[in-house]
Amino acid sequence: MFLRVQDKDGRGPFKPGFSYNWRDPVGRDFPTVTEEFGLGWRDEIPCGWHCGCAFRKLDQVRDWFSAHECERLKVFGYRLVNIAGKVLRESAHQAIIIRAHPFRWKATPVAWPHA
Repeated sequence: MFLRVQDKDGRGPFKPGFSYNWRDPVGRDFPTVTEEFGLGWRDEIPCGWHCGCAFRKLDQVRDWFSAHECERLKVFGYRLVNIAGKVLRESAHQAIIIRAHPFRWKATPVAWPHA
């Protein structure tokens, strides 16, 4: 099981042009997926499967998202969920997970780390 920040449609908060709505101006900058893993992993996603970023531990979520960012994300309808998936790539910061079903399916809400 993994932890993932997503909206009701299963989309993560790093949609193009959206981050400025919720990110702290002076915050922690972790490496992007491309910086950590390159782009080769995209060819490894089985046809028709879904792919996204997630965390193994609540501490990783707490490190990645500040309390203020979590509050802002909640206002925009995002929640932290527990979700099943298979690891495609993983680092100390994040994981790329894949699954046959959309991320909105069988996603169980959990408490935010700063709550």
